[in-house]
Amino acid sequence: MTDPLPLGLGNLALSRKEDFKEFANAPRREQPSLLTRAELKALTTESRAVYDRLRREWHANLGPIRTQQLAYLHENLWDIVDSNQQDGDKAKGAVAVDAFPGLGKTTSVLAFLREFHHREIAENGEFTAQGHERLPVCRVGLTGNTGMKDLNRAILEFFGHAGRNRGTAAQMGQRALDCVLSCEVRVLALDDLHFLKWRNTSGIEVSNHLKWIANEFPVTLLMIGVGLAEKGLLRRNYFW
Repeated sequence: MTDPLPLGLGNLALSRKEDFKEFANAPRREQPSLLTRAELKALTTESRAVYDRLRREWHANLGPIRTQQLAYLHENLWDIVDSNQQDGDKAKGAVAVDAFPGLGKTTSVLAFLREFHHREIAENGEFTAQGHERLPVCRVGLTGNTGMKDLNRAILEFFGHAGRNRGTAAQMGQRALDCVLSCEVRVLALDDLHFLKWRNTSGIEVSNHLKWIANEFPVTLLMIGVGLAEKGLLRRNYFW
């Protein structure tokens, strides 16, 4: 019988680089064998516990199923990310994944980010030419209380930067830029962007800050949320 995956895989925070790498590098789950009632009864107590756990994990982690919509989304994401080969003095195109709650936006994007991570590591290696850890993807989750400084801190938290708990918003922004450059991040994914209170001061600050990130960070900005079109994030002139 196949050994179960480590329990730690169910204790991940994808807003931290170590956990995201573990998620990206985890082996695909294999469907447990279908046993007859007689075969189940023949299992020892320990083997039955392992089998039951495998079944629970398998059913709890089905998918994502490659539907036509998922394939279309991934095709567009690959086209946009791969076409963003501009030099650092030019702003790259951004992406907004906008849909109703519960449709699997985050799950679909994470599946793409996992494939992108694998491709970049396979092509360029696990370390940069300067010896830094290569992190093709930086994924950050936002909350309703996120301001400009909080967003910078969240990016620094992903990298585990020692200066994530002190400094001004501008200082943290420069540290985040240094991390992105050193680790050669290519996609910055901001999840749950709709949690921001856009009509409040913090929402306006982050809106302007996103423009700065799009212009200064050599990354494809991938935003995920609900009702982003109504908030103006899908306007062509939003970032430029």
